Amino acid sequence: MKRLTLMIALFSLLVAGSALAMKGSADVVKVKPATANLSAAAGERIDFEVKVDIDKTWHLYAHGDSNFIGIDLVPVEGCFLKDLKVEYPHGHEGEFFGEKVMMISGSVAIKGNALVPADTKAGQYEQGFTVTAQACDDKTCLPPADLPLSFKLTVK
Repeated sequence: MKRLTLMIALFSLLVAGSALAMKGSADVVKVKPATANLSAAAGERIDFEVKVDIDKTWHLYAHGDSNFIGIDLVPVEGCFLKDLKVEYPHGHEGEFFGEKVMMISGSVAIKGNALVPADTKAGQYEQGFTVTAQACDDKTCLPPADLPLSFKLTVK
C-alpha cells in the first residue's frame, strides 16, 4: 500500500512537472570533472572527482535510495577503466511525501577510483561517464537525466 501511495504521488508530481514547460533535471543539475586531464601508468589506479552543482531550491536523492532515483555514476561504453569504486555524498536527512530520505543539495562531489588495465598502451584516451540524477523541489520532481561528462586520461 505504501508503494502504491508513493507511485500515485510520483505520478502526480510528474504531471504537475509538465507545467514547468518540460523542464528536466539537466536544467537544474550540472556535472563536470574536477580535473579534466589525468595521467597514470598502465596497471595503476587513478583517483578522480566529479563536481555536482544543484540549483537553489532543488535537491537530489542519495545513491541507493529505495523510494526515489538516487544519484549514480556509470561508465559509458568505451570506458575501459576497471574495478570502479565510487564514494557518493551522504546528504542530509529530509522528508518527501511522508518518507524519510537522504537529500543532496548545493554543490557536492562524487569521488571515484579505478584501475587502468595493465595491458593499456601508452597514449591519450577519453573516458566517459554519466551521472544519473532526478531533481526535486518541495512539490515537484523533474524527469531524471543522464548527465554526460568525460576526462582525458594519459597513459604513460
